[in-house]
Amino acid sequence: MMLRTRALVTGALIAAPVAALAVMTVDRSRARDLELALGRVVRSQVNAQVRERCESDPRWFLTGPLDGRPRPGDPVDPNPDALPPRPKVNPQPFELFAYDEQFAGSSSAAPRFPLEMRQRLQARAPETAAPYETEAGTGVQIAVPTGWIGGPCMYFLGRMEPQPDQSSARIWLFLTSFVVVFGAALAAAAPMVLRVRKLSGQAQQAKNDGFSTLALDARKDELNAVTFVYNDAVNELRLRKARVDDLDAGLRRFVQSTEDDVATPLRALERTLALAAPHGDEPTALVQAHDLAARVDNLTAAAKLRMSTHAGDAGDVDLTDLVVRVVARHEPLARAAEVSMTMALPDLPVIVRADAALLERTVANIVDNAVRYNRPNGSVAVSLTRDGDRAFRLMVTDTGGGIGAEDFKTLTAIRRFRGDEQRNRRPGAPGLGLAVAREVADRFGLRLDLRRPAAGGFEAEISGPTA
Repeated sequence: MMLRTRALVTGALIAAPVAALAVMTVDRSRARDLELALGRVVRSQVNAQVRERCESDPRWFLTGPLDGRPRPGDPVDPNPDALPPRPKVNPQPFELFAYDEQFAGSSSAAPRFPLEMRQRLQARAPETAAPYETEAGTGVQIAVPTGWIGGPCMYFLGRMEPQPDQSSARIWLFLTSFVVVFGAALAAAAPMVLRVRKLSGQAQQAKNDGFSTLALDARKDELNAVTFVYNDAVNELRLRKARVDDLDAGLRRFVQSTEDDVATPLRALERTLALAAPHGDEPTALVQAHDLAARVDNLTAAAKLRMSTHAGDAGDVDLTDLVVRVVARHEPLARAAEVSMTMALPDLPVIVRADAALLERTVANIVDNAVRYNRPNGSVAVSLTRDGDRAFRLMVTDTGGGIGAEDFKTLTAIRRFRGDEQRNRRPGAPGLGLAVAREVADRFGLRLDLRRPAAGGFEAEISGPTA
């Protein structure tokens, strides 16, 4: 979750309960004020003059006749728990009712005396207050004992109607409180969010500038500490990069030296031995020279792939000429192993985007495996075709002893592999070849597929787009 979104959600989670608490607090405060005011009014009626009036006609002594109220002489149920239907009357902001010692109202217009308030008064409480619900909202009622024992006016129950539009007032109060608290929370979080965004932008710019350090803020807080840590990490990264660059430069010099001083003489020796080897004999020197040259070439290719500065050394490579060179270089080895080689090329050149040396090493490794793991009087077929106008397929198929199902599963899963005993009969075979081939294919957007044909042998295919 983004920091801005988190700030909005947090602000809402804080504002909602605070706004609800504000509504409850205001409601309680208003109810308390109404109780105090109503209590003073009701207690003010406990005097001799009101007593005389109430005992003479308790139905009319304060509230007066209202539309729909019963007339004098109407029967009143003496049972205080009875719930006679109250007549509909015009609402009054204040009403006062009289009750006898059994809490029976003096007329049918008097509401049932609340049970909890009755229990409190019976427990000698000086007065008691409680809310009551109406269609318009919550009102306030208070009961006071008059001390006029034995008469019809032993208890007074005063009621004050709820304020008009009480629900709307609560909603507006909630919304106002919510907006105020939410705005305050956002105002408090905004500077931090802005600083984090600014710090993020500075870090991105520093990355684009080669990981430069960030300017410290004048405020000493946690974000400034993050800037300190970032700058320390940048300085450490620079030191490590300098060491990597030194190692990379040394590795590049070593690879160049290896190619110049070792690989080139070995390839020249291999060509000389190929010309000197008689047909049909077992030219041990040729095989050993070829194995050693292949091993050096694979180690050089692996070193290049590990160079951080070598990733972009790619250009247009004529794959047709490359295949011709690889096949020509392996023909002496194939003759020595009594393996025939055939080659099929398209009419038009196949141009691919890759590193020429690495791609040639990849094709050479696949052809080399097809020759060295073959059988006497076997064959190797190298076929390069165009797959439409924008793709190619290079297929290398041999008629060797093949590879078992379990070994093939391992071959497709593990980068370094040399095969089973039958395909590994030459002790000098370079085990790094397949790993180099796979990594080169991945590096330049090509695909390397290995298959076990039903007729036996082994099949390797390199495919991908043309330039």
